[in-house]
Amino acid sequence: MKNLIKSLQFQLNLIAVAALAAAVALGSRPWVALLLALAVFGLIAWRSSDTLTANRISRTLTGLAVLIAVWNADGLDRWPLLAAGGLLTLFAAYVDLVFKALNVGYLQTANLDVERSLRERWSTPPKVSVVMSVLGVAFPAAALAGSFAVDLLFAVLTAAAFAWTAAGAVEGYLHRKRDAHPVDGRVMTAVTRLQPKFVVHFAGARESEYQLAMWLPYFERTGEPYMVLVRDRYLYDGVVARTSAPVVLVPAQGVLDTILPESVRACYYVNHAIKNAQLVKLDQYLHVQLMHGDSDKAISRSPVSLMYDRVFVAGQAGVDRYHRHGVDIPNYKFRRIGRPQLHDLRVGERERIGDARPVVLYTPTWTGLTADVNYSSLRAGKKIVEAVLARDVTLLFRTHPYTRTNAAYQALAEEVKALIAADAAATGRPHLWGAQAEDEVTLTECVNAADVAISDISGTASDWLYSGRPFAMTDPKGFGDKYLEEFPLAKAAYLLDRDAGNIEKVLDELLVTDAKAVLRGEVREYYLGDHAPDELVPLFVAEVRATCEDPVRAPATGASALTAV
Repeated sequence: MKNLIKSLQFQLNLIAVAALAAAVALGSRPWVALLLALAVFGLIAWRSSDTLTANRISRTLTGLAVLIAVWNADGLDRWPLLAAGGLLTLFAAYVDLVFKALNVGYLQTANLDVERSLRERWSTPPKVSVVMSVLGVAFPAAALAGSFAVDLLFAVLTAAAFAWTAAGAVEGYLHRKRDAHPVDGRVMTAVTRLQPKFVVHFAGARESEYQLAMWLPYFERTGEPYMVLVRDRYLYDGVVARTSAPVVLVPAQGVLDTILPESVRACYYVNHAIKNAQLVKLDQYLHVQLMHGDSDKAISRSPVSLMYDRVFVAGQAGVDRYHRHGVDIPNYKFRRIGRPQLHDLRVGERERIGDARPVVLYTPTWTGLTADVNYSSLRAGKKIVEAVLARDVTLLFRTHPYTRTNAAYQALAEEVKALIAADAAATGRPHLWGAQAEDEVTLTECVNAADVAISDISGTASDWLYSGRPFAMTDPKGFGDKYLEEFPLAKAAYLLDRDAGNIEKVLDELLVTDAKAVLRGEVREYYLGDHAPDELVPLFVAEVRATCEDPVRAPATGASALTAV
């Protein structure tokens, strides 16, 4: 779409030039040509960040053609309009360079001593675009008015706008002359005053803020000063809304190389975003991978983890998962920290009053970025939910936050929600679905409210395992006999067929028989460690503090090494 717009702008410029040239040749007043120029200037204002040389040249030619047309129509007595048109032509042709100069080294921040918003900048691209639009409308109007006073007024306004942006360009140029890789000095000073012990680096796909959000409360518990470095503009607002910690938007590698003060000892990551490597390459820090959930998915044992100095995992299963798939991360790099997010999770049977119905939690995951990691059971979701609703139970239906990014699977989820809504209306059972289950309560609250669960291959299954209560896992890709080999956690679960054809048998196990109670306990310790809920947060806090004191990149030794193996 972007390339199409650029091509369209180029074509409109050429059309305008041709029309204006024809108007000059015919010696007529260029009404049509001026209207075409208006369209061109409007498009320039809309796509003002374009930097293609061809488009810049075509903008210049368009402006010159406008000047020639006005000259031909009215002569030298309209010199104010001609002068203003010349400035406007330069403005349109090189406004993209002004944008770049105006924002040299400028950083957006939140919750820092100096909070800087893009909107606070005295001259910003959105404001310049408004000026472009206004002048683009005013120029044809002045040309057609035929009044010296109107011409003079337009010339003054255009000169003021030109001087305004030129001053910003000069400021940016001088900034670059002082520093080859300029960074916002006020922000650098504020960061140095903060003296952060560690930073959290965050990049990724749109709507992935949840990956970071699950860790932020536990970083706060450390009591150490830290800040969050957000690498993508589209993630910035979502992160700022979720934390009171200092946040800096770091768009460029050059800024990343210089923004961290000497106080920083460790850098934390919550996913395998490509931009992580831009910070990992700075070897004076200890780089720690947390990930955003513990599961047997391929991403949880990716070879990319080899580049980090520490890999925090929930339990021994997290270590073995890498080694079993040939990812030879040395043992000293691992830290087994359990899952601090589970500190409020209720372990053991849920307390029920009298003959209260059992509560079933169903948590289908999303489709993944590629088909080979699509573990979502939503294609069989209606069949699963219909069978659950046929029992005398209450259903909690909670989809993955990324479900909405795939239209086909979001439609499947909506069908399931409609089914649940209809049953709630007909029976009066207090099912929970939609925003109530996904936005108004946490996953931990859902787990605490349920007696049994049906989960896909995801971190939710691992989190549920900590509760010790019965659960089932789906097989949307049809792994069959290879399921347990690929996903050992499923040894503790009751397995559904690919099409959920055995759902009735699985529900009998979940709600009546539960033959895997003892095995579940063994698998739970292997995956999540033998930590009581009240031990999880202190364990995480202690490990984070240790990374802030640990000699950078030094292998663990002595007693520390024994506990890490």
